[in-house]
Amino acid sequence: MKGKVFFLMVMASFWPIRANELTGGGHSVNVARAPERMESAALERSLNTLQRRRYSRDNQGILVESLDGSKVLAEFNADVTFNPASVMKLATSFVALTQLGPDYRFQTSVHGDSELDTKKKSLLGSLYVRSDGNPVFGKKEATALSRSLVRRGLRRVEGDLVVLGPLCLDDRYTVVKSAEQLRRALTRSGIAIKGKTRLQAADFLSLDSKVLYLKHTSDRLRDILWEQNAHSVNEIADRLGDLLGGSAAVQQFLIENCDLESHEIYVDRPSGLEHNRMTARAAVKMMRALYFWLNQHQMKLQDIMPVAGLDEGTLYGRFRDPDFRGGVLGKTGTNPSKDGGVSALAGLAYTRDHGPVLYAILNSRGSVNAYRRWQDNFLKDLIEENGGLGEYLPAHEDVSGVASSWMPSEYWGSLAQAPERRTIVKKARSTSSRKYGRTRRSTSRSRT
Repeated sequence: MKGKVFFLMVMASFWPIRANELTGGGHSVNVARAPERMESAALERSLNTLQRRRYSRDNQGILVESLDGSKVLAEFNADVTFNPASVMKLATSFVALTQLGPDYRFQTSVHGDSELDTKKKSLLGSLYVRSDGNPVFGKKEATALSRSLVRRGLRRVEGDLVVLGPLCLDDRYTVVKSAEQLRRALTRSGIAIKGKTRLQAADFLSLDSKVLYLKHTSDRLRDILWEQNAHSVNEIADRLGDLLGGSAAVQQFLIENCDLESHEIYVDRPSGLEHNRMTARAAVKMMRALYFWLNQHQMKLQDIMPVAGLDEGTLYGRFRDPDFRGGVLGKTGTNPSKDGGVSALAGLAYTRDHGPVLYAILNSRGSVNAYRRWQDNFLKDLIEENGGLGEYLPAHEDVSGVASSWMPSEYWGSLAQAPERRTIVKKARSTSSRKYGRTRRSTSRSRT
């Protein structure tokens, strides 16, 4: 309860605020005691279009509000729960940002009980791998680790392989299986491990007395989240959610920090897969709280969300016409196999008459592709109804500045390095430019 009160006090301290602090515009944002409800011809036309296609109005949840909540531009079934699919990734992102911080970098380090016996090419003791739960650490990084150890001469570990902390190589793996896969990668690279594989908590023992071999540093959390949300990468969100306490922790965070009631939200999976529930009003409340939290930390929504029509990912092919390109931020949600077909879209759009507006559109029991086209047409019509597009945003730029790779310690770097064998790898054809996660052939067809 104390955390909720504090968060609301912080949000209140940020009003009034100007949108140009984030986007270069000049729209004032002031709090109104009671929202002004506006009639929307765009909404009625769009709902009639759905009816003509024999889609029930009962299966649609829509809410569009001004940033400060003083005006309701469009509202329909806003308090009915629907499956938000991958819109839930924004909730997971919000929790991660508050718990870890936008510039947090995950660390994975490798230590030995002693320095390497270069004559015998062996470690006279155990090999330790400590992880703090990097959600984008996978088999590729495990293979690179193995090769880095082999190139400096390690061929045998006389002790155990000790994994400290929540190491995970795949969202489908337990920590036990991840440790097994790591050992397999070491063995395949030519490193024999005499002892067992042991799992321990990250703080089980101090590694200060051990010899540091290698360290892996991830990109900043904010960059990982942008990639997760732009390409809707389920494995990142689920691994990150588990690290933060699981679905129940994400749900409780939303209730305490976004002024939600328990009946407005149910989190089954942090990625949005399976049977999640959210009202359009809850989605808009979450977006508003996230917007002002980011502002407080000198960030913008586009730092963790894609700009439609400009940025790579699930929104690249949408809102591409010049009148709307660059004016809509959003997170898609798609799951053809649940609730008769789910398509969702939530985010922020810039209007000339009312400045930035928050929107949530939750569609179910219909064709995913048909719903996507309907969402685009509705938002375009609504933006035109409110004076046209008010702001144009640039495309996202990756400015992480740190290579996510294994870096040797001073000791390990001093060892003679064997030349790396060159191998020819046949690249798989892919239309996705995703940086992390399992490769998929197309982002537009993913269930996200």
